[in-house]
Amino acid sequence: MHRRLFSLAAAATALLAAPGAAAAAEGDCTPWTMRTVASGLGSLENLEPDGRGGMLISASSRRAVERLTPDGKTSGVVSDVEAPGGLRVRGATLFFNTGDSSQSGALGRNDGTLDTVNLDTGVRSTYARGLTMPNGLVFLPNGDAVVSRSVGTGTGLTRVPVADPSQPQFRWADLDDTNGLAVDPTGTWLYVDETFTLESTVRRIRIADPRTIEVVARLGGGGVPKGLDDLTIDAAGILYITANGAGEVIRLDPATGASCVIAAGLRNPSAVKFGRGPGWPEANLYVSGFDGAVRELTPPAGSAPPPGPSPPPARARRIRLSASPRRVRTGRRTCVRFHARVGRRPLEGATVSFRQRTAASDARGRARICARFPRPDRYGAVARKAGLHRDKTIVRAVR
Repeated sequence: MHRRLFSLAAAATALLAAPGAAAAAEGDCTPWTMRTVASGLGSLENLEPDGRGGMLISASSRRAVERLTPDGKTSGVVSDVEAPGGLRVRGATLFFNTGDSSQSGALGRNDGTLDTVNLDTGVRSTYARGLTMPNGLVFLPNGDAVVSRSVGTGTGLTRVPVADPSQPQFRWADLDDTNGLAVDPTGTWLYVDETFTLESTVRRIRIADPRTIEVVARLGGGGVPKGLDDLTIDAAGILYITANGAGEVIRLDPATGASCVIAAGLRNPSAVKFGRGPGWPEANLYVSGFDGAVRELTPPAGSAPPPGPSPPPARARRIRLSASPRRVRTGRRTCVRFHARVGRRPLEGATVSFRQRTAASDARGRARICARFPRPDRYGAVARKAGLHRDKTIVRAVR
């Protein structure tokens, strides 16, 4: 969701979204208690708990991903991020979209990426390239990533295969105007909502057969679009959806289609997640907004939902290391060229160790180490990088 594109709809719903408006409820749904954790953070696109006492936020106006602590203080995680979008933490790795701009969507520019940063070391790398306005982000049970696109057509929902992230699959699911994404607890369905329609439809996609797409609910009404944005899911399969234009958080039971508003009066809420880790209770929801605030929603006493499913650890991939030449002469100083990759993609920043020397692989996955080989033998080289299984190869010395 982007402020400029939705300004007219937001203005049309100004009464609904006015600050301090009483939280509305439908049916037997009781409003949740709302408090502000932090404000003045610029325009926020997304948020994700890191499980370590921080809440990570996509700070669009600051071109950064930042970390918010429960006392309202922020610190930098990644800088120089062009239009940060969806965030997901897997193990010690944060995955985040870049290039989530309405201009890229409208013009069909494939300048978006899915990047990673190691939360232990701070090392940043690019996981996938060539994406168009990657907005929402989710991981399927097999480790594949899926990104949404709310502006423009032609790419649909894009799958980024874990086996080869350099080959994204466009139109994995043939849907345009997609935003929030969540996998149901059984791993059968992927839920997705739409932003720029009066119907404000929520759909589900069968993960095993993405041609199977079903309507779960239509949340629009009164001739004004809700402007559905990011969403999350609890362990019972209940969805919680931010309505950016209406200034609401909506609870939706996909099994029945029943919905109600659990919080209103927000200023353009953009994303919602359950808490996780110290200081972020797992029964509470946390909401980011274009107004630069992060708010906490606490359920009524005795009605806390089961917390959202914990993110799975990242499935570690294996480095593939090769050497050239693989056979050298004893007594000579020889330079060996190593090539590190993951799948078909060159691996930058791997540490190659050989003959008590080390070298880092460059953007082409290459490293060079020169050494002398005193006797005929098999000499092992090892490549390592955090978050990946190491690999080794052998260089044989002969007379």
